[in-house]
Formats: sequence, C-alpha cells, structure tokens
Amino acid sequence: MDYIIRSATPDDHDLIYILKSQSVRPYVEKIWGWDENYQQNDFDRDFSQMDQFKVIEINGEFIGFVQYYLEHSCYHVVEIHLLPEYRGNGLGSNILKALQEICVARDRKIQIGCFKENGRAKILYHKLGFIQIGETDTHYILEFGRGAAM
Repeated sequence: MDYIIRSATPDDHDLIYILKSQSVRPYVEKIWGWDENYQQNDFDRDFSQMDQFKVIEINGEFIGFVQYYLEHSCYHVVEIHLLPEYRGNGLGSNILKALQEICVARDRKIQIGCFKENGRAKILYHKLGFIQIGETDTHYILEFGRGAAM
C-alpha cells in the first residue's frame, strides 16, 4: 500500500482531531470520562506545535496521522492513528519501522506510550522490538534503540 507522509497544515486540524477523538475516546472514557471541551482545548494546545504532526495520505486522501518530536537523543512518538479501514494491514508497522531506521542511522532512541487497556498496541510495539521501560497509572512506556532492543 503506497502512502505518503507530509507535514500537517492548519487545514488538517479538524480531521486529525476527529480521528484522535474516535481512537482514544473508549480508553479515556474508562479512565477519566470524556469531557469534550477539555479534549478539544487539550488538542488545540498540542496542535499549536503543528510541526510535530505528520499527515498520512493514500492517493491524496487523509487516512491518519502521527505526532512525534525530538528531544535530546530521543524521538517521542506521542500518537499514531489510522482510520479503522486502514488498521491491521501493516501500515502502522511500516511507518514505525521507517522511524526506527531513521533512529538507528542517527543513533537515537524512540519512546512511545500506549494505554494499558490497549493490549493490541502493546503487542505490536513488542513485535517491532520496543521494550517496556516504565509505566504510569494509565500507560505503558516503551523504548526502541541504542541498546534497548536492537
């Protein structure tokens, strides 16, 4: 499946928010409850760092996004979300593998978190060579690179 990843623009704001809210809402509702105003404001604060957001497209159509940033020697993957019809076919793995290749070439690590309730994501990250390095009350923290799981 051929895809492109491009930098987000202000026009992507609503599509990204809708996908994010659809993807995380079931987990957030179980943990804290869903407050639409809070979620929208929190997302708007995140999106003010628009350079962290990359849009995933197939044939010019939005199919998902990834949010990450570099801090010191580590890429922090904040979120990666795909539309439901694009999940489970290896696309998310391919995107993370491409980021892993960049990290190996640049001698960097990647950290990613996932909701404890999202066992499917944790299994995927382990298959990709991430190891759990910590946890919070709600999330597992996983890492790849520089001796973590290479």
